[in-house]
Amino acid sequence: MQEMTRFQKKVFILLPIFYAMGFLFHLYEPTFPLMLIFTPYTLLGTAIIGFLPDVLAKNRTLLVWALATFLCTLTLEILGVATGMIFGSYIYGQTLGLSVLGVPILIGINWTLIIMGSLALVKRICSHSSLVALGTATITVIFDWIMEPVAIALDYWNWEGGDIPMQNYIAWFLIAFLFARIHEAKGLKSTSSIPSLIVVVQALFFLLLRLFVI
Repeated sequence: MQEMTRFQKKVFILLPIFYAMGFLFHLYEPTFPLMLIFTPYTLLGTAIIGFLPDVLAKNRTLLVWALATFLCTLTLEILGVATGMIFGSYIYGQTLGLSVLGVPILIGINWTLIIMGSLALVKRICSHSSLVALGTATITVIFDWIMEPVAIALDYWNWEGGDIPMQNYIAWFLIAFLFARIHEAKGLKSTSSIPSLIVVVQALFFLLLRLFVI
């Protein structure tokens, strides 16, 4: 536990620095294409760091929830791309890397991590399970709202007609609420604060890109 604490402290120092450098390299035209190439590796590395403490601690119940959330969100994304009935009509670009049936695998991974981190943030100020689920869903939607214009500009995905439908935000609110509610019903808890840090750092990263790059 002491070693894990040192690891987490290092992450809390180094991860914001890493994302700050990424933002600056997005600003600099010669390194901008390189940042797009590195995007899937950055997200994958961030996810590994986010889940690693629970993997090492053998936090099996939380990891089962995370796996179920990943599989369900990935499946919903696949159905969404195929039908346009869940989030609206959209397609993914090439930036996010390896895909399954038109959906990057990293999408399910990152959404699981964002929900998990948002849960941790809300639980710092609230313990009522329904309010925790509502707060988690709200943070998830705010995160998506911040990210959407950046994601479109960087070819993460593109919406039919160019407009982001309200349906997308409603769907993500309901999805995040459902999995947060399951999380609370099972009494789950992460062994680290890294997921909550990731939510804050990524939200600031996308906000800065929204303000200064796109």
